[in-house]
Amino acid sequence: MSDPAREDMYSYVQSIFQRGLVVVVGSGASCALGLPGMQALAEYLVAEVPVRTSDLPPESMASWRVVAEALDAGKGLEETLLTVSVPDDLALVVTEAVADCVLAAEQRAIAGILTDASISAFGRLLLFALQVTPSLDVVTTNYDRLVEVHAARAGVRVDSSFYGHTVGRFDPALSREELLQMQRSSVRGRKSAVIQRAHVRLSKPHGSLDWYSHEGEHYRSDLSIGGSRRIVAPGGNKYRLGYEVPFDAHRTRANDSIDRASALLFIGYGFNDDHLQTHIVDRIPHVPTVIVSKDLTDQARKHLRLNSSAVGIESGANSNESHVTRGTSIISVDKPLWDLEHLVKEVLAS
Repeated sequence: MSDPAREDMYSYVQSIFQRGLVVVVGSGASCALGLPGMQALAEYLVAEVPVRTSDLPPESMASWRVVAEALDAGKGLEETLLTVSVPDDLALVVTEAVADCVLAAEQRAIAGILTDASISAFGRLLLFALQVTPSLDVVTTNYDRLVEVHAARAGVRVDSSFYGHTVGRFDPALSREELLQMQRSSVRGRKSAVIQRAHVRLSKPHGSLDWYSHEGEHYRSDLSIGGSRRIVAPGGNKYRLGYEVPFDAHRTRANDSIDRASALLFIGYGFNDDHLQTHIVDRIPHVPTVIVSKDLTDQARKHLRLNSSAVGIESGANSNESHVTRGTSIISVDKPLWDLEHLVKEVLAS
């Protein structure tokens, strides 16, 4: 890429950091830190679910055998669980197994983020964005808590829609109130004002590993507090669960933020989530958009074509360079800008 073209691309990426930016984080961002993708989840389920289903009725075990045979034949996990009718008792086992698989890898990733001598690239990106806006909407379809940990390591507050700390209760209004602070005036006679601290407004429409429900109450806790863990695992049940508390509030918040976005940044997102797609498709043509991923999916390329000025960044012929797609052009950059660490350092100088 020539220097003028590179500088133009850098300027475009920098321009999306404005009031109204929405950041959408997909599984690719977590997989980069060692969390399992769909293939790894499928392999884990094939090995683990039979061990957990010995007490289920024969029809549920038979349903799992159909799922396992499809997975062994190379069919995708999401596609399989959408096409095979899975009873509720089996769906619960699958959800618990998915949570356990993600949880084990998540702990190693969290330890790495917190013990690193420097703030992570994602944490620095949040700090950069919050220089120009008091709040930043971040939407993630991931169950893990890496966004929250990146934010904590960077000293960024998060509105999760739960209030409280050791055990938080679902209450969006009180979660917002925790962000308020009194700003005292230094001018005699002028009243003090209540303002909101800079923060991330986090939407997790597929739930989170730290969400639990018990006897009609919904909690957030990093402790194992009993009750059912609230995540929407792959499969047909996700459409029903997506309209239950607290998923419905987060889905609505995610959709509303995308509808109002003045710019969009996608990180490791494959554009395969039906809950968000309608809103994303409607918004991308009208606002500056950047898509960053190690490999752009076919769906990501399709969405790039909705906006001729949008920028897509992925790995090049080798991992030390990038291919940048903009309109009908694909150009090479001799830096791995698909890696968030390099993108933040090179383009945002942060």
